[in-house]
Amino acid sequence: MSRTARTCAAFALLVGASVLTSCGDGSDAAPTPAPSESAESSGSPSSSPQGGAPTVSNPLDAASLSADPCAALSAKQLAELGLAEGETRPNEQFEGEACRWQATEESLDSVDVTALDNTDGLGGVYATKDQNDYFEPTEVAGYPAVYSGLIDARDSGTCNLWVGVNDQTVLHILTNLASADSADASCGFAADVAESTISTLGG
Repeated sequence: MSRTARTCAAFALLVGASVLTSCGDGSDAAPTPAPSESAESSGSPSSSPQGGAPTVSNPLDAASLSADPCAALSAKQLAELGLAEGETRPNEQFEGEACRWQATEESLDSVDVTALDNTDGLGGVYATKDQNDYFEPTEVAGYPAVYSGLIDARDSGTCNLWVGVNDQTVLHILTNLASADSADASCGFAADVAESTISTLGG
């Protein structure tokens, strides 16, 4: 894996959105990103007007993931991450579908990936960061991202990571790791999955 330790957070409530959901076993709740417009930056991110989020300088086309979120990870990547074949499922907190992969080992560990389209991109996550229990900007493979959440359940294995891959699309990576006992484990794994997904998209 390319990353194993990271500071984390779970997610931000966006303007015009207030739907909450349980993460896996219900240890963390996350609202829904709402529309707006932007996301174009990178390595030393500059701020956009949308909530102060960094812009995306090397946008990726993530349209394929809206139709087939399980295409986010190749067979080789799944093997490297210790995940079994994914299953597409409705994402009840957002319009669209997510892919869920279970760990290949006997455990309750899982990770979900959803490509969310909105006019604000990552700016939507930043818009109401003060309403969250924690909010920690980061980068994944050169793309602006943030760990942010209403409830801090990182040490019990739940982590929400949001990555801006273009002006309108944010990747939502949700880990539910029963085997994790630290934020580094749960959010580090989310970052690994995000980096693999970005690689799949050509980033």
